[in-house]
Order: sequence, then structure tokens, then C-alpha cells
Amino acid sequence: MERRDKRGRRIGRNWWREWIVDQLYCADHAWWLKREEEAIGYETEMKIFAEGNPRPTLKAFLIGHAGMHREP
Repeated sequence: MERRDKRGRRIGRNWWREWIVDQLYCADHAWWLKREEEAIGYETEMKIFAEGNPRPTLKAFLIGHAGMHREP
């Protein structure tokens, strides 16, 4: 059964949301791998790494991709 909104329009999948979440997941995974490579599991080294290399956030991705379909 298809999902419909209150006006009867079909609700489809949101490709933009899927793309942003996929990009965020990949960036977050790369950040974790880099942190593990440099910190080798020591808590103080992990904190120092996180201070110099902030973890990717959804807000930063949304701001970074805002207006990407506009004319220059």
C-alpha cells in the first residue's frame, strides 16, 4: 500500500535525505578510522584528536550543501 499525505498525494522516498545521510555516514566512519589510527585507543589521545579534528555533524553537512543547485 502506498503512503499518501492528507491531500491524497503519493509520498515517495526522499533521495536528498538518503544522499546526505550516506555522505555523513561515510565521513563519520572515515573520522573514526583516522582517530583509531592516530590515538591507538588511549583516552587522552582520543580527546586531543577530537579537539583538533571535530567529528562531522549533520548540521555542518546541511550548511555545506546549502544552495548547491543554484546558478553561480
